[in-house]
Formats: sequence, structure tokens, C-alpha cells
Amino acid sequence: MRCLFLLLFCAVMCSCASDPSRLQQTATMSPQALRFLKQNTPPVFNSPLTSASVAPIREEQRAASEAEREHLRETFLSSMQWETIGGVTVAVLVPKHSSGENQGKAAMYVHGGGFALGNPDDAYAMRLAALLRVPVYGVKYRLAPEHPFPAALEDCLAVYAELIASHCPRNVVVFGGSAGGNLALAMLLKAKAEGLPMPAALGLSSPASDLTRTGDSYFSNQGRDPVLQWDRLMEYFALAYAQGNNPRDPLLSPVYADAWPGFPRTLITTGTRDLFLSNCVRLSRTMRKAGVDVELRVWEGMFHGFELIPDLPESEEAREEMAAFLLGAWPR
Repeated sequence: MRCLFLLLFCAVMCSCASDPSRLQQTATMSPQALRFLKQNTPPVFNSPLTSASVAPIREEQRAASEAEREHLRETFLSSMQWETIGGVTVAVLVPKHSSGENQGKAAMYVHGGGFALGNPDDAYAMRLAALLRVPVYGVKYRLAPEHPFPAALEDCLAVYAELIASHCPRNVVVFGGSAGGNLALAMLLKAKAEGLPMPAALGLSSPASDLTRTGDSYFSNQGRDPVLQWDRLMEYFALAYAQGNNPRDPLLSPVYADAWPGFPRTLITTGTRDLFLSNCVRLSRTMRKAGVDVELRVWEGMFHGFELIPDLPESEEAREEMAAFLLGAWPR
């Protein structure tokens, strides 16, 4: 049996299978999360990504999600339009219910998908737009392997520079997950190095902060995360994006950066089954040691990108907490 799991952060084909070894100690999870865990295992690829092999996956992903995205647009948005900002295509998501308190404010969204997949007008972006009650600017950055590092980073930085030029920087928040979390981090590190002001806050859902497979959870959660694994999956996404560059470059693996002072207050979310749990723990400690106001929230039993799944109680609560954190960064 095959099922298409259109996850915000991974956005790839998943094979459905039950592995009893992965289902121990799940009494603290919701029935919906347990059911998801039983039904899904990570996809694998037979070889590194190429433009020919990734193109049909992108098309299938977008086509399969179109009905859901159309429903969400009608439910949550008053408008969605494509604009060019800083020379980059951006999806501008305007929620139906805006707040007078949030006039002049904006959120920038960097989608996930292993640097090679995903879309800026995805379900997570629309749900956060509705919760934040401000326009969300989703960056349609160039994708690997056709456009390796630093193409996506440059696109994100170009959009960010324009947003803070047209808005007060303290009225802008940034959020992203997985590969999008990596890009959001690298973007702000580069912006800081170039003397650009920081946003009011940064929200990161399971950021891919280290592309070198360093950290305990890369191994301990291999086979426990129903969405993501390193072998024949994450390793190929990392190769497609880095393409010969040193993966320990802080702009590729931000956990190795040392330019954190002055960074905005940051929320990092992850789960105990997340392949990137160690990424998140190490990143939070690195930032905290540098004086950043950073909070790490670890969800019991949750896996990579759980925040997107619409029918999980844990996901809904995590989205509400992320929105509350970002809203709390703005003066009232």
C-alpha cells in the first residue's frame, strides 16, 4: 500500500507500513498520532537526486495537494497572490480576519522540503497566517539540485531585505521548518554580517541546523521517525544542496556559527522521535550560550514536521503556541 504524505517539511512520497519495533511506549501520544506512526515509514531513493528524478516528485506533490490548498485558501485567506520582491517570486497570503493591532506587520515564511521540494503557499503557511492575522510572505526560493547553495539563501535574503525596508524590522517576524529552518537561520546570520537589522522574532520547527549527521538522534531516531531518515533520504537532500561545499560552513550548518549575539528571540520546536532532535538541542544550547533569548520545546512522541498534520491534537497545539510566540514579540 502506498500513500502520499504531503508534509510541509519533507514533502515526499512515503510508503505506509507498520513496524512494531517503532510503536513501543506510545501511551502518552494521541490516538491520531499513534495511528500516523503505525501507518508511515520514511521514503527512500535509489540514488542521489537529479533534476530529472526530482521533477516528477515536485509535480505529483503539488498536484496531489491542490484540492487541500484550495480548501484552505477559501477557509483562511481573503486573498493569495504572487508578487516579485527583491527579484524573487513570493506568495503573499492575506488572512480573512486581520487584527487592527497588527496593522503594518508581516511574517516571512521559508518552506521546507529538503531544499529540493515544497511550496511557499503550503498548508502550514496558510494556517499560521490565520492564527497570526497578518500577511504571510512565503518565499519561492530556487531549489536544488538545479540551484545548489547558496541560491536559496540568496533568494531568502533578497526578500528579507525588501521586507525590512518596507516595514519596520521590529514589525517583521520570520518562521520556517526543517530545510526552511536552516535557510531562515542562515539568512539571518548573513543579514547580520551585512549589517541588516534583525526581525522581532524567529520561529523554527525542527530546523535542519546540521547537515553533517552529527548528533545522537541522527542514529537513535533512525527507524523511529516515521517521516525522515538519513540513509538514502536526508543524505541525498544534503548532497543536492551542498554540492561540494563544506557542510560545516555555518551558512550550510548554522549550528556551527558563532555570530549569535544580537539574534532575535527564538522558539525551536521538535519531538522525541524527530531525526533532528539533536540538531534542535545543540542549536538551542549554542544560541543560549551566546546570550540569545531562545526557548526549546520538545513534544512527547512527536516526529519530524508533525506541526503540519491537520488532524493531530499535538499539531494544532504546536501551531497555536508558535503563533502566540511570534505575536508576543510585537509591542502592543
